[in-house]
Amino acid sequence: MEEYTLKTNFAALEDAQAKEYLIEFKKIIEKAFEHSDSRVRLLGNLLVLERYCNTVRQGHEAQLSVCLRYAQGLLWDYLGGCVTAADFQDFANDYFAWLLEHCVGPSMDLYESLYAEYFADSCPESYEWFAVEWSSGLLMQLVSIEGGRVEHEDFEECANLDFYGPLSMLDMLEDVCIYLTDTPVASNRGADLEEAMAQVRKTSLFQEIVMHVQNDLQTALLAAPAEWEALRKEYGQHTILPERYAARMLEY
Repeated sequence: MEEYTLKTNFAALEDAQAKEYLIEFKKIIEKAFEHSDSRVRLLGNLLVLERYCNTVRQGHEAQLSVCLRYAQGLLWDYLGGCVTAADFQDFANDYFAWLLEHCVGPSMDLYESLYAEYFADSCPESYEWFAVEWSSGLLMQLVSIEGGRVEHEDFEECANLDFYGPLSMLDMLEDVCIYLTDTPVASNRGADLEEAMAQVRKTSLFQEIVMHVQNDLQTALLAAPAEWEALRKEYGQHTILPERYAARMLEY
């Protein structure tokens, strides 16, 4: 197998190679970040998360939910050393519990004060829920890594921040791009869906998405701590899709 890295030119790959690259992308990321600490891993997640959230916001033409914006702020503040995991462990546990309540039903009583402040007026749209899942997972992992109070067994033992968010986003957008690029799908059979995916991997739209993720992760690896605040401001303007696709994505 060819040695793939974050610098691999995805657009130049043959389809079999492009498919293989995406299958191996988790290993590629982990190898690139194998000597990186939690803050560098967090920055990599945050740069891609900002792109995704900005696209969702463009599609809604409205602000994201209060709790999601607050979670993003906490993650950036943690990166900059303004807060510790102990400062947000109550919110992190409640935030994840609120996500579970949406997905599988009530799991615990939310702290009344936190609920009133962050969750009562929050009603994420469908694509926002993925960002809630992504950001809540990062917060809970940070609490676990720092030895804080973790009320959900999935996070009881965390050694490093993972890259679940960027990887899951790529899987989701590969599927969404079938719709955005008007790629024909003959049927719901696996072979026909795979053929549609193969066509999507050849489109400039999906290739640009992969390039954004590659570049953002490389930026995180190379950026000095003194540059992190500037990246926070810069990525407040970046998106994962061109603006003309944002509303269509939310229709899918």
